[in-house]
Order: sequence, then structure tokens, then C-alpha cells
Amino acid sequence: MDDSKQEVGLRFRIIYYPFMGTGVDPERLLLMARLCYKPLGVDAIYDMVWGRPDPGTGPIAAAATPVATATDDSVGKFVRTLISSGHLGALEHWYTSFAVEGYSRISSQQNDRHRLMKMFKDPGVPDDSQWVNDPEQGSADLSQLQQSQRYVREQDFHYVVPPSFHTDPEFLERFRRLQDDIRELQRYGLTQAGLPAEDVRFGLSNATETRFVITTNARQLRHMFNLRCCRRAQWEIRELFTGLLAEYKKIAPNIFWRAGASCEDLGYCPEGTASCGHAPTLDTLFGKAGIKRPE
Repeated sequence: MDDSKQEVGLRFRIIYYPFMGTGVDPERLLLMARLCYKPLGVDAIYDMVWGRPDPGTGPIAAAATPVATATDDSVGKFVRTLISSGHLGALEHWYTSFAVEGYSRISSQQNDRHRLMKMFKDPGVPDDSQWVNDPEQGSADLSQLQQSQRYVREQDFHYVVPPSFHTDPEFLERFRRLQDDIRELQRYGLTQAGLPAEDVRFGLSNATETRFVITTNARQLRHMFNLRCCRRAQWEIRELFTGLLAEYKKIAPNIFWRAGASCEDLGYCPEGTASCGHAPTLDTLFGKAGIKRPE
């Protein structure tokens, strides 16, 4: 069997982002945040985002030229001002989708950790510790569609080979033989034995290729870059997100200004004793400043 036809590498494509294909600067969508600083009506918001005249003032809006003459540079300055001021909620309105293939099941499971829920307090409950997290009252910051091993039969599956395996030819060969054995087991179970696909899939390994689509917003995506572009991130996850970051910077360089590993974005490492040492930790910075960090 030709192993090269069974082994796969990472591929991804950005499927959607605001104003995609229209010629309108996708970062203009964040001009909606001016609503927070001036009394804008719905028509004014629409005209402003699509690049039509709109006079305006406001503390953050002042960072950009009037929308009537807004250029890509002035929109970019406005977006960077939002990020610098910590008004990251505005980035939650900028949604995007990307598709991935040639990715292992073992790495894809990490995506579920980003399915955060917005929490809302029930106003009828006096105790401040009571928060509502029911499906109809919470909303995920990330949604994922993933190829099902229950409905997609895997008798001809592809698999991912970690680069380190190529440093030990004997291990690599045994790994390939294992995948061949698993493929034969899948074929036997699905065809000759006639077992349910949902049960036969129990024989698959974590190296089996999966495909998925993720939809999320720019704020959550920046957070994913913080964690997944880190030098200590697992190699496959880091490969995906460093590649995505490069593409998103081409699309929206200001929305993803300073985006990347936490140390690149924040200027320090939040990992504490687990830091790789590339950037100072908070404890180090507090120590240099002669400040005792709160317990």
C-alpha cells in the first residue's frame, strides 16, 4: 500500500468574514462601536459602516477622521484604539468561519475548550451567586461542525503522522503498519461482519483525520491565538493557528493587531511556572518593580 496516499497534512480555508467579496473594508464593521459614544440612529449606523457620510464626535470616535472621509488608515486607527482601550466587546460583532482538514482527532478535541458560554444573572434571584446558564439564555462564543465517525464510514480513512516519527524509521514503520491493521479491521467490521458503524469506529486511533468548520468572533479568535500560538502549544494545534493568524492578518490587520501568543499580545507570559521563558511572567515583573503581588 502506498503510505503517501493515506497520510495527510494540514489544510485550511477561511470561508467567511464580514463584507467578504464586496470590496468593502471588512474592518469597517467595527465602526458600529461608535454607537457607544454618540447618539446614532439605525440609518446612521448603516451608512457609517458601509462608508457613507456621517459626522460624529466622541472620545474614541475622535481617534478616527470623520466617517464621511474615512480611509482604511483612519478605520484601522479607530480599531486599534478600541483594542488599546480594552473595548474588546466590539470585536464580538465581527464573525468569521474557517474550514480545516488533514487534522487529527486528538488535536480537534481541544476546540471544545473554547465553547465558552456567556452567563446571565436571573434578576428574580437575590443571591448574587445564582447565575443562569440554560441553553436558551446562554450563547456559545464558538460553534463547530465536525465530520461524524458515526455517519461517515472510515474504512478508507487517512491519518496524521507527527513529524517526530520521521526521526525513528522503525517506529514510523510500525505506526504505519498499525494504521493498515486498523483500516483492515474497519473494512471487516463494516462489510463482512456487518457491525454498526458507530461501534466499529471504536477501533480507530487518535491519528485518524478529521474535518471541521468553526465559526467564532474576533475576540474569541484572538483568545485562541493567545493560547494556541504559544511556543508550548502542541505542534499540530500551533501549526493550524499560526497559519490562520497569518491569513487573518492579511484580511483584517488592525482587528488582529498584536494578536498571537499571550506574550506577543500582552507583553508578558501568564503561564507562571509553566512559562517557556521567552517573556517575563507577572511574578517577575512585580519583583522587578518591587511590588508584592496580591495573594
